[in-house]
Amino acid sequence: MKKQYCLILLAVIVSTVGIRARQNGRNLLEHQSEILNWLNEYNVPAVGIGLIQNGELTDYKVYGEQREGVPASDNTIFTIASVTKTITTIITLKLVQSQLWDLDEPLCNYWIDPDIADDKRHQKITTRHVLSHRSGLPNWRSELESKELEFLFEPGTKYNYSGEGFEYLRKALEQKFCKSFDELSDSILFTPMGMYDTKFSWENNIDNKRFAFRHNGDGIEYNYQGGMNTPGASGLLTTIEDFSKFVVYVMNQAGLSKELYDEMTSTQVNIKKDCDQGLGWQVIRNLSNNEYALLHEGGEWGVSTIALCLPESKRGIVVFTNSDNGGEVYMQALTTFLDVGTEIIDVLAGMSYDPERTKTVDVSPTTLSKYSGTYFIESFQMSVEITLKSNYLEFVSPYSSMMMYAESETKFFLKDDDLMLEFMEDNNQKVTGFVMIFRGSKPEMVIKT
Repeated sequence: MKKQYCLILLAVIVSTVGIRARQNGRNLLEHQSEILNWLNEYNVPAVGIGLIQNGELTDYKVYGEQREGVPASDNTIFTIASVTKTITTIITLKLVQSQLWDLDEPLCNYWIDPDIADDKRHQKITTRHVLSHRSGLPNWRSELESKELEFLFEPGTKYNYSGEGFEYLRKALEQKFCKSFDELSDSILFTPMGMYDTKFSWENNIDNKRFAFRHNGDGIEYNYQGGMNTPGASGLLTTIEDFSKFVVYVMNQAGLSKELYDEMTSTQVNIKKDCDQGLGWQVIRNLSNNEYALLHEGGEWGVSTIALCLPESKRGIVVFTNSDNGGEVYMQALTTFLDVGTEIIDVLAGMSYDPERTKTVDVSPTTLSKYSGTYFIESFQMSVEITLKSNYLEFVSPYSSMMMYAESETKFFLKDDDLMLEFMEDNNQKVTGFVMIFRGSKPEMVIKT
């Protein structure tokens, strides 16, 4: 799993853009020099920005270069990583609206992954579980020691961000309707919306003249540029204009009934203070002027993206970049173009637990001893040790040692840093790793070595 954007520098970023946030700029041309400075400062080749006002797309533009020496155009094609999940969500909900699909029907009626066919928990996974990241599945099976799909917990009982869940749903839809996901998407959404530059695949022939090639944090182009084989979770290719039109559509209820739209934006599970998981979208609560935000971030190698809308005031923003560093650029854009941008960033960067409300429990040394060992955090390319002291665990990294506080027998938090982790066991009760949430980022599966 690619490391979600490090938010350590947020305080600095927010303070430097606070004045611009209060100015609440609306026109991209007026901020062109700033935007180009962001690209230069953070070593990001290209950024596409779409601005939404009064329920309409009012401005969009792409700045920078698709790759070295190739200027970006406004119809540049971006890959958008996990923001793809919002498309999968709306396509699925429109099928629910048409009474062709059921949120709470077990997906095993249409698809069973061979890896979990012998685990009866597969009979419990529903579309609601998938869209609210409560399927019980890991983010990616490739992150597990076995490299095979496994359950981390009983479906519906906990939250764990899962790309595998969305791929499970995609395969179930394809099986039921006997169509590829591209075909379903074209007929249900892309063609009716006029999103002609939006596809889940380009038949392995990326249009080099328009494609925003992926780059690392040093501005070096990645060797591999092809599409992902996980279309329902992270494989969409689109333009800033196409996707901004989609966000406008979502803001205006997406052709769903009020009841189903309210279901999408309701709290399926609380992630942290003022941040809930709805169906397919994160929901940021308690913003100024009684606002709430629907948003989704995307991040994988060479891609950093965000889509956000404020349904109450009919405003929004879409930001696509082709760089590992793009998160810094879209945070700048949020605070520059939205008066609640700083508030949203504060929620995203906020504590994953509330120190005032989180209670600790006593866990026996016998149970604690199971968790001792070495763990490898892929996103940081770093090994950490968890060691048993007299009656508590200590989290030891190359940089510090911190006491771990038990919220339950499996879930722990570190008061000295915004770090939460929950230990996972296989069917033989052997500890295989833990799910980690660091500084409010999406959960990451960490393997015990």
